Amino acid sequence: MTMIPFSILYFVAVIVIAHFFTPAEYHWTQNTISDLAAQGLKYQWIMQAGFIGFGLLLNLGFIQKFIAAQKVFYPDLLIMLYGLAILLSGFFSAEPFIKRLSYSVQESNLHSFFATLAGISFSLGIFYRLVMAPTPGERWLHALFLVLVMGTSLLFGLSENETLPLAKGLVQRSLYLVSFLWLFLSQ
Repeated sequence: MTMIPFSILYFVAVIVIAHFFTPAEYHWTQNTISDLAAQGLKYQWIMQAGFIGFGLLLNLGFIQKFIAAQKVFYPDLLIMLYGLAILLSGFFSAEPFIKRLSYSVQESNLHSFFATLAGISFSLGIFYRLVMAPTPGERWLHALFLVLVMGTSLLFGLSENETLPLAKGLVQRSLYLVSFLWLFLSQ
């Protein structure tokens, strides 16, 4: 198994494990994965290790791919930026979902910034792969996933700002699922 699929399995495993250490106020359908590493939680370090480890392993996987091919695949650089942004989001935790906890607004803003950068660079990476795809089948694959990722991202944003009454935890997990499927299938 190459490092890229391993990075995905690692991240999914950490997400599952982190759920066993959440406070009673956490509801996986309503709360985000970032909430698993929210400021002030006793076991926030578990999910922080997930973000940091995933970003590191994903980028090591691409470096491994470049070394094996003896060339750099430029669309993958955007996915490496995604990995770096996920890694950095692990160093800065989100605002706690438990409102009585104090927190650093600056840290929360940095987490949001890196999460947003991750989403933008991931979408651009899929778009770049779409444009550079050598066959119609590959173009269709990347186009499908670009629509799914961007559509799910839009739904997540609308659920997060409460424009649509959707379970934002479920929507975000769907976004991760679609993203991981693309990462797995596109390699």
